[in-house]
Amino acid sequence: IKAILVLGELTHGEKVFTKCSSRHLIAKGGKNLIGPALYCVVGLPAASIDCYAYSKALKAHGKNWSFEELNAFLLKPKSYIKGTKMAYAGLRKDKDRASVILYLNSQSDSPLPKP
Repeated sequence: IKAILVLGELTHGEKVFTKCSSRHLIAKGGKNLIGPALYCVVGLPAASIDCYAYSKALKAHGKNWSFEELNAFLLKPKSYIKGTKMAYAGLRKDKDRASVILYLNSQSDSPLPKP
C-alpha cells in the first residue's frame, strides 16, 4: 500500500471524491444518503456507521477500513465484497484510489498515520 499511497494527493482526492458526493457525505455530522456518511471512516469496522442499512455481505465482511482494505474495495467493490450494494464500478487508477483514501483519512477528528 505504501507504493500506491505515495501517488496520492489530497487535492486530487477531493476532486475525485466529487464522483461519490451524490451518494456519500463526508462532512462531520453528515447524514447518510444512498450510501453511508464517511466522516472518520478510515480505521472503522466495515458496516459500522449508525442508522445505515448495510448489505449482508458488508456486515459479514468483518474487517476494518484500513488503507489496504479501502484500496482493494475501491478498485472493484462488487468483486471484492460480493453482494455489496455499492453499484460504483470502482477506481482503476492507482493515483485516484490513493488520493481518495488520503482524502477520506484527512476527513476525521483523528486521521491515521500513513503506513
